[in-house]
Amino acid sequence: MGAKLGSTVEQYSVPAREAIFGDLEKPLPEILTEKLAQKGIAQLYSHQADAINKVRNGENVVITTGTASGKSMVYTIPVLESFIENDDSTVLYLSPLKALTRDQLQSLATFDYEKSLTESSFGYKTIKLGDKKIGAGVLERGSDSVKELTYQSARYWLTNVHFLHFLLRGPAHYHKNKQHCKRFFKNLKYVIIDELHAYNGVLGSKVAMLMRRLRNVCNALGNTNLQFIACSASIGNPKELAEEITGLKGKNGFSLIQQDGSPSYEREILLWNPGLLEQKSDNRTRRAPITEALEILKSIAGTYKMLPKTIFFYGNRRATTTASFDLNNAIRSRLAELTDGVDIPSELFSPFHAQLNAYKKQEIMDKLKKGELVGIVSTSALEMGIDIGDLNLCFMIGYAGSKASFLQQAGRVGRKGPGLVIQIFQEDPLEQYYAANPKEFMEREAEHVTIDVSNPNIVAEHLQYATHELNGTISSPHNFFKVSAARKADGFLEKMKEVSKGTWKLVDPEIKYNFLLSSSKLYNVIHNQGLTNETLYEGVDERSLLRDYHLGAVFLYNQKTYKVTRILHSKNEICALPVKADYTTRSQIFDSFHVLDVVKENTIHDLVKLGRGQVEITRHLFGYKKVQLFGGGTSELIQESNMYPVRYTTEGLWVQFPGGVSEGALHVVEHAIASAIPTIVKCSHSDFSLMSSTNLKEFDNKPTIVCYETGGGGAGIMEAIEERLLHIFKRV
Repeated sequence: MGAKLGSTVEQYSVPAREAIFGDLEKPLPEILTEKLAQKGIAQLYSHQADAINKVRNGENVVITTGTASGKSMVYTIPVLESFIENDDSTVLYLSPLKALTRDQLQSLATFDYEKSLTESSFGYKTIKLGDKKIGAGVLERGSDSVKELTYQSARYWLTNVHFLHFLLRGPAHYHKNKQHCKRFFKNLKYVIIDELHAYNGVLGSKVAMLMRRLRNVCNALGNTNLQFIACSASIGNPKELAEEITGLKGKNGFSLIQQDGSPSYEREILLWNPGLLEQKSDNRTRRAPITEALEILKSIAGTYKMLPKTIFFYGNRRATTTASFDLNNAIRSRLAELTDGVDIPSELFSPFHAQLNAYKKQEIMDKLKKGELVGIVSTSALEMGIDIGDLNLCFMIGYAGSKASFLQQAGRVGRKGPGLVIQIFQEDPLEQYYAANPKEFMEREAEHVTIDVSNPNIVAEHLQYATHELNGTISSPHNFFKVSAARKADGFLEKMKEVSKGTWKLVDPEIKYNFLLSSSKLYNVIHNQGLTNETLYEGVDERSLLRDYHLGAVFLYNQKTYKVTRILHSKNEICALPVKADYTTRSQIFDSFHVLDVVKENTIHDLVKLGRGQVEITRHLFGYKKVQLFGGGTSELIQESNMYPVRYTTEGLWVQFPGGVSEGALHVVEHAIASAIPTIVKCSHSDFSLMSSTNLKEFDNKPTIVCYETGGGGAGIMEAIEERLLHIFKRV
């Protein structure tokens, strides 16, 4: 079919794999054995048995087997066993995604011995195992009643690192739930870190400090026997990352489990590069990936009169909603032609992304499992271990960004039957390089995940939190933190004093906790229905508001168009009403820069000027265009002047070329620097942004590349980049 469309296609086969089973060194409690048998599990896979044996022997474990290999059993079985054998033991589960946290709660509930509904609600479950009743609850922003029930009654707390960051104040500083927090952390036996590979760059560096604070709090309560169980995608350094994140090395380090004993069906992988257009434009020379995908699905429908269960992966939220709309219309039309007027559901594909509320996410996943949806169009949110049932076909629209993500997404198919993975490349230069070198794409090594546990600013900040969590005084902090690194941070010795050797105190015992990652004000998009409000989207930051939900913006929700009518800043609400429209809007925005404070400037060989300091970035909306839903055409620019710009300050770095370079050459250098930064500094691509221009007034309209921290600054990334770039430029 690729030849028919003028596309180039490379095919690779991943052979089927037989199951390899393993044995536990000692039998499970009878209750668990019976429950596993009810679930159809008579034997454990070799990696499950190996990992559980090590956990039972007191080891910390990190497991990196494939998607749907049963990694969750590695922690679920020891967790339930600990609850059965010890009435006091508690467990903490950490996930990077809310949907994954709730999915794990649902999975845990399947072990309920009598399927009891006692004290069960959305976010809390009471699980009965024999004569034991075990509470498990989700802790996250909102859901106050569920949080209270979890604090008071649950032994299994499921949350995320952002909530845990504030929760660690509980044993010393909470008023209402202080004793509940003390009970929990004093008896904490297992810490489950799911999707370990997600904690990279600045976030990973801060999570590493958070894990040290957790161990510090538990240690102060007399709990010195914490065990960690981590699950990760196939990255290049899972053992090293687990040990860096937790601070546990040597004899207390991690055992790596990576030999996958689970069975899998054969998978075919197609690397698909869309054909060239007859009429090329400045923006596009090849057919659109969604057009290729539609043709493939139409061909399958024509041949088999049905469609396989399908998942699409897209790089951004807006693309998931637009693509699902296009898929529903095109595929419904094709099926209608083939089925002689048989009723076809209005929604065959549904978008899935982080801004959907928890109830909507659960509804979509349930529909997919029941076969009420043909497929789902997702951001990277579903590359992680959320259970969405058996799938047969996976489209990846654009490169996922790493080998680990590619394998995670490809692993979504082939669980209970043969699977097909189609990687459709976009026009990005890197993707076109991989399209021209498919063997290199398939055989490249998994990337290493890097964090920096010696970052002075991050260590200093979290050492202050750790001290506050022990009522203002900390002894022997070097057991958990690199105090020598903290000493290098500006202002640290003014905020903390060493009152005696190895004992530190906060100068001001009342400190303010910053968010783990800098966060702007968050809004909910609501549809007012008289006395009730329906939440369409949640967690919309100010920059997304300006881009996607400005006054007059038209967007898709549930395959219907809505228009933003009001923005209530005092309530953090964006009000929208359903409208009949054959278009959505695409905003036209631009960023301006203002240097607030110059910390350092260097001139190298009179050719390059390198500066660093605090910058203010202002994002302006100057209009929007209407994008037709049927046909994709766009209108002329519609001027918009009713939206205030969004301003935020951060750490910035600028590279100027006083002698002048062309716009094209400037962009080449910008992309080269962007690619190089994560290899020369311990950070990830999400930690910084770049832009380049030859007409920035702030920089006298000279060719300039601006790089800035996306997390609001304070992590010290710009200083590290400056140091490395100076070294590189001086050697050129």
